[in-house]
Formats: sequence, structure tokens, C-alpha cells
Amino acid sequence: MQRVMEVARERVALLRLLRSAGGLTVAVLAGLAAIGVAAAPVLAILVRHLVDAMVSGAPYLWPVAALAGVMLLRQAGEIVGEAVDAVARKQIDGAVRSRVRRLTLAPSDITHLEDPAFHDLAARAGDQGITWRVRSPGAASVGQVKITVRMLATIATAGVLATYFPFLALTLLGVSLAIRWIIRRQWMYLESVKDAATPERRKVDYWADIAAGPEAGKEIRVFGLGGWVSERRLAAHYAWMADYWVIRRRVLRRQWTTGLLAAVAALLALLVPGLAALHGELSVGELSSCLVAAWGVFAISVMGPEAFDIDYGRTSVTALRALESRRSSPRTGVPAPGGVPEIRFEGVSFAYPGMPRPVLDGVDLTIGAGERLAIVGISGSGKTTLVKLLAGLYQPTSGRILVDGVDLCDLDPQGWRRQLSVLFQDFVRYPLTARDNITLAAPEASGSDEEISALAREVVDRIDTVLWRTGTGGRDLSGGQWQKLAIARVRYAVSKGRRVVVLDEPTAHLDVRAEAEFHERVIGGVGSASVVLISHRLSTVRPADRIVLLRDGRVTEQGSHDELMAEDGEYARLFRLQASRFTSEGAAR
Repeated sequence: MQRVMEVARERVALLRLLRSAGGLTVAVLAGLAAIGVAAAPVLAILVRHLVDAMVSGAPYLWPVAALAGVMLLRQAGEIVGEAVDAVARKQIDGAVRSRVRRLTLAPSDITHLEDPAFHDLAARAGDQGITWRVRSPGAASVGQVKITVRMLATIATAGVLATYFPFLALTLLGVSLAIRWIIRRQWMYLESVKDAATPERRKVDYWADIAAGPEAGKEIRVFGLGGWVSERRLAAHYAWMADYWVIRRRVLRRQWTTGLLAAVAALLALLVPGLAALHGELSVGELSSCLVAAWGVFAISVMGPEAFDIDYGRTSVTALRALESRRSSPRTGVPAPGGVPEIRFEGVSFAYPGMPRPVLDGVDLTIGAGERLAIVGISGSGKTTLVKLLAGLYQPTSGRILVDGVDLCDLDPQGWRRQLSVLFQDFVRYPLTARDNITLAAPEASGSDEEISALAREVVDRIDTVLWRTGTGGRDLSGGQWQKLAIARVRYAVSKGRRVVVLDEPTAHLDVRAEAEFHERVIGGVGSASVVLISHRLSTVRPADRIVLLRDGRVTEQGSHDELMAEDGEYARLFRLQASRFTSEGAAR
């Protein structure tokens, strides 16, 4: 009973999605539905009048005209319905995808974006179909309207048959629904098997993107990996579909059950009215009406495309409901402190779900107001994770981060981020103008063309140049040029009131000359703002007020460059290791 109620709630949820299709579209669908429900039983009745008239020799012009009119109306409804259904599907799908985007963007942190379960739900909610069928909430909603019409039409047609043979009508209706239930259960079980393999399907998509995308195109061709990538994609596809193919063969071998039920029902539909007519209990017209009505009842046993649309697409609706159940209200809090703040990490630890050890483990660190702080360490030591904690994109597993004595968790996230300007190592390259790529760092502010042009002059001549390699009239930039534009983005944000600047590997793509000018032009150009600089190039962090070395998620050394060199610890070893490369090259020259 509980399962029946759950299915009923799902079907009602599908019908509610029609609100996204618009009032006019829904009204047209309702009118077409009324035609679809009435056509089948009316045809069965009109056939009786037509045949009786023909047998008795009475005029039969009006039954022919009525029969033709109903058939023409039903056919026209089906043709118009295809166009209206397509419009409704697109409108509903667009509305659902918008809801998925809002749910994805709503949380103030990014923890959910790194959760495989969330990605599975989002993929199902926005799934538009990857094989012969359309798997979308719009298709499911429209399919629910169609199946409702078919069911009501079948019941009405069974009512026509029941006026002559009530038991036969109930039997044919029951058998037809049983056949439908068996087929639906078999094929929907197949779909559940495919759903369970969603992570494997994402691997297929990944290898397909690698094969066709421009990002990996250079390596694939230089290394001669085209065949290997195709084989990996094919292997991933087989891994995804292997269980499905086995179960599908098993289902096909079991089709004798439905075939036997259909044969028995057809025999009853022919035998019972036929014997009655043979014994004079039915006229020829009534016999014809019963046969047409029986055929109408049989129609519900056929799994039309709308049935698959519903059962494939309702998983989208279920996934959407699951996403909404995970939804968290936008976090609010106290306003962020004004001015340049002091930031303290007190015993901060952070562990990614499923990882055996924390990335950060009891970090105690103070970032003084206006201080130039550098954070160094080998890859995987937790540097970028610390930045994401500072930006409020992650919440500490334990410990706390204080901003002028206020816990960062208690601050309004948006207000705090308007105090930050962060240049991530994997910064976004927006396919927009140079102006937009700079000003999006402080979208609430406005800047003059002269100000923006001054920041971008080393990269582009015109700030309205579109930075998009596939766009008409656009151009792409080199890695170093993009890095300079990202640095200009930071400088613009500081000029609009950002008081804490975080730079994660800001010189990774810069040449030696640009790196040498980095501190003078960038660090020296942010005024009184605090600066957190992360870099593997220790020459870049050397002028910092204080350098912090992270190792195994902990602060193991801190001090100025000269102090750390005098300690002759890990930092000194790493610095000499990097410096020796240049010294050796200089000696060789």
C-alpha cells in the first residue's frame, strides 16, 4: 500500500510540473485530452448504429458522417498534440534545469559540488536522454497526461462493453492491466539497473569529452593516444552496460507470459460476443460495437512511448525532490568587520569525506592586518584547502577561524567575500570581453574605461575584445597573458574595497621578467590590504613579511626569509634546492 501511495504521489508531482508549461499550453492539452477520452467509446457506439443501419437498409448518412467526424477530430487532435507536447516538454525541462541550477548555486560553500551522490542526483534531474528514448521531466509530465487520457478512454470503452457483457469487460480490463504491469515491471527493472550504474556512465562521458574536447587534443595527438582513448571509452561503455545487456536478454526470454495472456484475452473477446450473436442474443451492429470496444480495452496493454517517458523521466523528478530535500537555506550572519581585519586560525582541522587522514590538522595561524604572509609547502600539504576555508567555501572539521574576534561561521558569507579578492590557481577564463574578465571580480562596483584599460594594457589593446577562441571576432590568450589578466582582476577588486587578497600560485605562467616585477607592481599596489601569497616558487615569496611552511597539514616553520634560512630547516633546504638549479645553469653558461 505504501508503494502505491508513493507511485500516486510521483504521478501527481508529474502533473504539477505542467504549471511550468504556461496557462495556454495547459488549456490546449486539456482540450486535446477531452477529445482523446471521448473518441474511443463514441466510436464504438457509432459503429453499432452504422452497421445496424447498413444491415436493415435504413439511411446511414448520419452515422457515416458522425463516425468520420469523430475519427477526423481524433486524428487532428493527435497531430496538434505532437506540437503542443513538444512545446510543453521544452518549457518544463527548461524550468526543471533552472531549478537544478538554483539548487546547485544556493549553498554558500562548495562541499556539495565534491559529493558524488550530489552529482548523481543532479545528473538524473537534468538528464535529457542519451539513447533512443527521451529521459526528461518534461517528457514524463506530458507522458503522464497521455497515459491518464488512455486510461480514462479505456475505462469508458470498457463501460460500453459492460452494457452487454459486464464480466467480460472486467476480465479484459484486468488482463490488459496485468499485461501492462508485467511489461512495465520488467523494463523498469532494466532501467533501475542502468540508474545504479550512473557513476560508470559518467566515466563514459569523461572519455568521450577527452576524445572530442580541445583541452586534451594536443596531448592525444602528440602522444598518439587516439586509439587508446577510444578503447578506454569503449571499455567504460561495456562496464556501464554489461549487467543491463544480461538482464535484458533474460527479460526477452520471459515474454511468453504476456503472449499467453494476450492470446487468452483475444479468444474471450471474440468467443463471448460471437456465441451471443450466433444464438441471436446480439445484432450484427451490437457485435461490431463489442469487438471495437474490446479492441479499445486491449489498447491499454500496449506500452506506448509515453509509458517509457514516464518511468524513465520520473527518476528525474525523484532526483529533483531529493535535491530539494538536501537544500539548505542561504546562510546569513552578522556583517563582516570593516577595515583590514586580523584573521586567526585556532586549531583548524579539515578532512575530505572518505579520506583516511585530514588535509589540515590543528593549524594555528594569525594573519595580521595589512601583513604580507606567504604560505609554502610541497604539493598536497593543504595550502589551497586553507584558502578555501578562509573564503568560507569549506567549513572546518574542527577548530575555528576568527575575523577580528568573530567566528567566520557566524559572518554573512556574501558580506565576508566582498572583503576578499582571491586568485585561485585554476582561475576561470570567462568567454567574455577583457572588461568583463576584470570587473567580474567586484560585480557590485563600477569602474571607468580609463581605469580598466590601465589594468589591461599589457594584455589587450581594447578592453571590449572578446576573449573566446571560438567566438566571431574574438581572440584567445596565452597562459601568461591570462595570468596577467587574472592579476589585473585582483587589483581591480582591491581598488573597489577588498581588504584581504589571496594569491594562489599567481606567477605560475609568468616569465622571469614578469615574475621579478610581481612584488613591485602587484603586492606593492594593493595598499594596506592583507596579502596571503601561496607559491611553489620560493623566490616569489622571499620578500614577504612572514613565511609559513605547511607540512602534513600543520604549520612546522614560520618567520621571515632570513630567519628561516638561519634556522636551516625544511624551508632552507627547499630554497637552496631551487636556487641550485639556477646557479648550476649560470655556471654552465
